[in-house]
Amino acid sequence: MNTNISSRRVLVLEDLTRPREWLVEQVMQAFGPATLVDAATNLGDARALVLAHSYALALVDWELPDGNASALITWLCMNRPATITVVATIHDDDERVFAALRSGARGYLLKSQRNELVQAQLKGIDLGQPPLSPAIASKVLNHFRQPAASARTASSGSSSHMPADEQLSARESEVLGLIAKGYKNAEVADKLGLTPSTIGTYVRDIYQKLGISSRAQAALAADRLGLVGAGSRT
Repeated sequence: MNTNISSRRVLVLEDLTRPREWLVEQVMQAFGPATLVDAATNLGDARALVLAHSYALALVDWELPDGNASALITWLCMNRPATITVVATIHDDDERVFAALRSGARGYLLKSQRNELVQAQLKGIDLGQPPLSPAIASKVLNHFRQPAASARTASSGSSSHMPADEQLSARESEVLGLIAKGYKNAEVADKLGLTPSTIGTYVRDIYQKLGISSRAQAALAADRLGLVGAGSRT
């Protein structure tokens, strides 16, 4: 997820004036005055901006006057994979957190945090670190621990005892690292000299082994396994 946001463009989507100004200020403090920041107050304006410009980062509120940001996040994930989309909100409930991650959000920041912490999390994006508030990171980790604990209880001799990185083959780890960086199946197949259907099989097996069901979850799992720190999509 490495990028260089300080010399590129950032989108801030927030309908309320003071939170919007605050988010813009955090971006400027984190990345410096050379960063171009566009602000939108609703999904319609945001869609117009993402069609007109390429963004390194999109900070989006989840609840907006014309709906939630799910469809916009999914569109950015599919059509602007180089854009790192991060939800910035006051909501920390499971329903919204996991809906955002399932939609393709690459991070989730709570606006209740101290300025210094928000800025540090934004700066970490350039280092390949997923921008997750500590409370959200704990929530996500607990979500993945629960199925693993249940599996261990149900079958003491099953492969669920194995750490996730030991469950995956070397090729599966390679595929997981690439899809976590935003590559589509066909692009992964091209890079590895395999067919898209073979990559699809790898992805299905990876999801089953890790107990995940979306590319957002795959990105979090890959980061946890240290598979995305060596570079970004080129």
